[in-house]
Amino acid sequence: MPRQRIHVQLDGLVAVHAVRAVWTALGAVPGVLSAEVTMQGAVLEVEGDLDRPALDAALDAAGVSVRGIRVEARVLPVL
Repeated sequence: MPRQRIHVQLDGLVAVHAVRAVWTALGAVPGVLSAEVTMQGAVLEVEGDLDRPALDAALDAAGVSVRGIRVEARVLPVL
């Protein structure tokens, strides 16, 4: 399956501890291989298609919501 890098802008990240909650929540989303989370949002490495309903549910559980998503144009190689 191809890998892709997805940039997620988030609303609701108002405290540093929320970054850890979001990172933990992203681990439950199918296909997410890794996540880099900052106060500005998250960069995900995803295998296959992103399960948007699962992403929204996980982030909702962490107390944040998606403001925007941008998929990088290039496809990452499978190692």
